[in-house]
Amino acid sequence: MKRFGATNNQMHPMTENDVFLLRLHLLIVIVKAALKGYPIGKFRKKAALDNASAVHKLISNLDISFLNLKTSSHLFKERVKLLTVMATAIIGENYPLGIHRREAMLDNIEMITEYAFPHKSLELFHDVLKVA
Repeated sequence: MKRFGATNNQMHPMTENDVFLLRLHLLIVIVKAALKGYPIGKFRKKAALDNASAVHKLISNLDISFLNLKTSSHLFKERVKLLTVMATAIIGENYPLGIHRREAMLDNIEMITEYAFPHKSLELFHDVLKVA
């Protein structure tokens, strides 16, 4: 039988760092989708709030030296915490977004993306996001 996919020697066990990056990526995609006006149904809302809470807990105790940041790790952690708080306010409580809050949110996401995912483009999957 032929085996397709990555070979075992290219894989490593998932660590807390991997979980953090995956959850952060998901949070950024969910927030970007909300900012673009995609619907947020009860399941997506619950997933977003749970994920924001998990990211906030993870970043507090995580050693982020693995990211090799070009900025202070404290500043990066504070940006991620701000993202989780803003995401909770926007998604959970339908907090009104003015132009300045929207711009602040997008600027924060851009800075986090630049440091955490420097060589990746975080794409939104429009067909998936149309359905709440």
